[in-house]
Amino acid sequence: MTRRVTRRHALAAVGATALGSLAGCSGVGSEPRFWDDPPSPDVDAVPREFDDSVPARPRIVPVGFEPEVAAAFADRVDRLLGPIPDPLTAERLPHGGFRERIESERAAAREALPGADEPLPPLGAAERYAAARDHAATAVGTWAGVTVEGEPEAVAADGGTVRGRASGALDALPGPAADPLAGTAVYGPIERWYDESLRRTLVGGGSPADEANPIRAGEAVGNVERVQSYVEAGRYLRDRYAASLADPEPVAEPIRREMNRLGRVVGDRLRELHGEGVEDLRESPGPEAFVDGRGVATDAPSDSLLSSAVYRSFDGVWFDPVALGDYEPDHPATGLTRTALVLTRLRALDDIAARVEAGETMFPDGPDAIGAARGAAVASASSLADHENPLARWLATQFLPLFAEQDEALAADERSVRSAAEAYAEYRWIETVTGEAEAVAASVASEFES
Repeated sequence: MTRRVTRRHALAAVGATALGSLAGCSGVGSEPRFWDDPPSPDVDAVPREFDDSVPARPRIVPVGFEPEVAAAFADRVDRLLGPIPDPLTAERLPHGGFRERIESERAAAREALPGADEPLPPLGAAERYAAARDHAATAVGTWAGVTVEGEPEAVAADGGTVRGRASGALDALPGPAADPLAGTAVYGPIERWYDESLRRTLVGGGSPADEANPIRAGEAVGNVERVQSYVEAGRYLRDRYAASLADPEPVAEPIRREMNRLGRVVGDRLRELHGEGVEDLRESPGPEAFVDGRGVATDAPSDSLLSSAVYRSFDGVWFDPVALGDYEPDHPATGLTRTALVLTRLRALDDIAARVEAGETMFPDGPDAIGAARGAAVASASSLADHENPLARWLATQFLPLFAEQDEALAADERSVRSAAEAYAEYRWIETVTGEAEAVAASVASEFES
């Protein structure tokens, strides 16, 4: 990746003075710290609410759940909850801890279940159905464990059976698609459901029959029911999408080739960051690897943003199926989406690093600057979420949730200069990373077309 080197050269003159002022301050004790003497804007003047709405989760799968299918998912939740007395009184279940757990899981199941008129995209609806069935099965599995009226393992199919179903569903993906780009976006999230189910949800969890603790037994039942819901939803969406295509084509091999190409780009950048002798490219090289010299005081908002963003980004590299080195993910659609996500973050980290080198603190000039930064982030995220490129829309789903924490921090009763500055920096990150996402999605589309 040469773009960061070019940007550095362009910003070198801007950052020369700031870099010079810190020359020789390499010792930790002598290095100036931003928050030792920070600016003092009027925090009370920072808005708590904003006119610009965060865009809704975009639609990626072009087909949805037919009403009768949606009703069947909802009916499953009702049937799971059916054996539990309502209300569940202390006379019926004296143990307060078990009773509270069952009631909270029952309430969570009903809350997670999508409303009939709720405008959810298909993938979002499937995830809500899975969550609702998980909570409902956890509730009734716990109830079965504390009464003589049933057995937890009888609530749902056994874990081995569901694991086999998830594995079979995963092996059947990616299915036919309109083109490789559409196939990546449609099948990547569905593959991800099954991949996580097999590598995490159904790994290490005990069988309900083996759990003496009713709460643990309920959790085991809930995990199995969640995966079964994903199996049913994924198969349904796959079949309905394939049936909707006028000219379907197999897409597994072109997706795999692009996954590996993108993986080589990511690998080259990681080798640049790590230098010689690194044993595993997935390890974080630390924020220092991204900068040749810090042009801001330690703990400046931009400096802290770079550190936290590096940590978050490499957490994804370590645990996700990313095409790196000799490793080729088994399932190409999720491999390409996750590798594209890593590349997007790396490019955004380079952008932030260049600003740190140039002496940009990312401290807001005043209260209005925070609203302006949020507005710019919303505009960039909206452009990504509304993009005609389906991979761009999928990438938007990974960054839209970042608004919530910062919006909540600014709406809190107690705010500080530091929390306002951190929110400002995070809005700048959202603007940056969504802009880079659009560029990465465009490059993938271009490769598929070539």
